[in-house]
Amino acid sequence: MTAQPKPLTAADLGLMIGFPPSADKRVTHANQLLGPYNRWSFQHELQLNRTADVWRGSGPVAELAYDLRDLDQITYSNRAGTQFTFDDMVELSYTDGIVVLHGGKIIYERYLNGMQPHTLHAWASCSKSMTGTIAAMLAHEGLLDPEALVASYLPELAESGFGDATVRQVMDMTTAMRFREDATDPESENWQYSVAMGWRAKPEGYVGAETAYDVLPIMQKAGAHGERFAYITPNTDVLAWLIRRVLNQSLAAAMQERIWSKLGAERDAFWIVAEGTVETAGSGLITTLRDMARFGQMLLQQGQFNGQQIVPGAVVADMERGADPAAFARGPAASPINQGHSYHHQWWMTHNGHGAYYALGYGGQHLYIDPTAQLVIAKFSSYPTPTPAGNEFYSAFAAFPALAQALMS
Repeated sequence: MTAQPKPLTAADLGLMIGFPPSADKRVTHANQLLGPYNRWSFQHELQLNRTADVWRGSGPVAELAYDLRDLDQITYSNRAGTQFTFDDMVELSYTDGIVVLHGGKIIYERYLNGMQPHTLHAWASCSKSMTGTIAAMLAHEGLLDPEALVASYLPELAESGFGDATVRQVMDMTTAMRFREDATDPESENWQYSVAMGWRAKPEGYVGAETAYDVLPIMQKAGAHGERFAYITPNTDVLAWLIRRVLNQSLAAAMQERIWSKLGAERDAFWIVAEGTVETAGSGLITTLRDMARFGQMLLQQGQFNGQQIVPGAVVADMERGADPAAFARGPAASPINQGHSYHHQWWMTHNGHGAYYALGYGGQHLYIDPTAQLVIAKFSSYPTPTPAGNEFYSAFAAFPALAQALMS
């Protein structure tokens, strides 16, 4: 491939250096999602946002064994036929940290851009997959009926577009909701949603929705539910509301009780919270890299980890089956690089020969699970555009499957 310059680090850019930093190098709540400021913000979310703690529990850390290998020269090609090495992908895709587990052991681990093993980092939309996993556990326990209407649990949404959707349609994002993406138009649903969830500052004189509990009831339908996949984050907020309603506890408490306190995590996790202490369920989870990898390894092992069954094996098996690829193909997210995919329990399902599936987040966050290759890849990044899935590196679509093939051969 043609040599490309390595991305500048937060330190190279001079972000947040000095007391006080210069005005043009200052990272704030308002610019935290924008490049290049996210080179600093994704590792400092607790300073920029209100958060809810998810206690790791009192048990010892579940240590991960090491069997380090040189993966740097494993090659793959993108859709255009350009060849890259695994090292190219790590160095050039704005990686903050990456860890690869094969057979339950760490075979590769690198930290860049000032990140360290103990650093807490944003999951961005990978957070959806944690919320979806908890909801799938409640469905398995009979506390949520996937075929029931959302309004049967949340009468507050009866008059909204979500009211006549089923829980399953929310879980798999096949609701048909009006959600214009124009982030600059105060009349668009995306703008109103961003303000209510705390990602966008309220303008002077603002009189609209203040919380998720205010904005979700006013969202409306734009078609028939169940026909196609449409990636809309408010689905995840409805799902989190369902979790809170049936358990009568916060999403943070549900995650702590059912997953995090059992995982042997190194650190507490955190959820960014909006007004009303509502967790931003589709984008606000924060953990260390190795703790993200532990979560992935637990799912790879059919829910068994740290000496216990954390997620029921039946839940993981259902997750691995995926949903309807035809509904995915009919939706706006379909593209040449994700043909045959589906979206199930808030996970992206490849339906490839390995049955791989993954969580994907803004700025290049990945949790990739390949049951056939016994492979888990956790990757934190601070890419300057929403997600590198569409750029030349194609981590989850080309680099990670190529690594799986190389390890199996």
